[in-house]
Amino acid sequence: MNKKLFYLAIFIIPFLLSGQDDDSDTSSSWEFDVAPNLWMASLKGNIGYLDQSVPVEASFSDLLDQLSFGFMLHAEAQKDRLSIMTDLVYLKLTEDGSLTRLEVPAEAEVKQFIWELGAAYSLIKFEDYLVIDGIAGMRVFSLDPTIRVGGLVTTNEALDFIDPYFGIRFKTSSERWINSARFDIGGLGIGSKISWKLNLLVGYKFSDLLSLYLGYQGYDVDYEGDNDFNYDMYTGGFITGLNFHF
Repeated sequence: MNKKLFYLAIFIIPFLLSGQDDDSDTSSSWEFDVAPNLWMASLKGNIGYLDQSVPVEASFSDLLDQLSFGFMLHAEAQKDRLSIMTDLVYLKLTEDGSLTRLEVPAEAEVKQFIWELGAAYSLIKFEDYLVIDGIAGMRVFSLDPTIRVGGLVTTNEALDFIDPYFGIRFKTSSERWINSARFDIGGLGIGSKISWKLNLLVGYKFSDLLSLYLGYQGYDVDYEGDNDFNYDMYTGGFITGLNFHF
């Protein structure tokens, strides 16, 4: 765990130091964004133990039928060129399938909690029309997949790991329109084998306080544990929500 925290510090500290060095406008104050959202996501991947796996594929309509609980939130604080941001995602669903090798009916239950904490620093800034950020941080995965065969639980292995990530974000804005695109990659064998996140968002400002946005967001994680348990899952789909700026 100490090694993981060391790597995370390497990724985050340069952004924080860069933000402290930028004193070009000492009169500026912190600005905040809070955005609850609806993520019309689908799941596709595999949950496996030893040489057996259960394919999982659920569309948004399936999630509506099978979702027990879902919560999604983005929050960000910005001052000058520095931003601190966090994301929360929680999903729980059940999917019927079969073991890939034995072709035995099975049921997979997926509980997926993702907490993201990161920093962004504006590397390039053309007034407020175009901003290019370097981003880095950590993504905490808490996954609780369960495989049931014949009503009996064959495995219920909780997976908790931390992925460092780094990437880039583009933002454009006008009087009414605000757009952003982000891509990052993480894991790299420190937590998962690899994980990544992508989002493309278009927003319309009704006022300085309130805006509406829509777009696409996707997460992918490929994890292989030392206990022969693996979790390879893509979660993605259209996203919409309100953004409160103050």
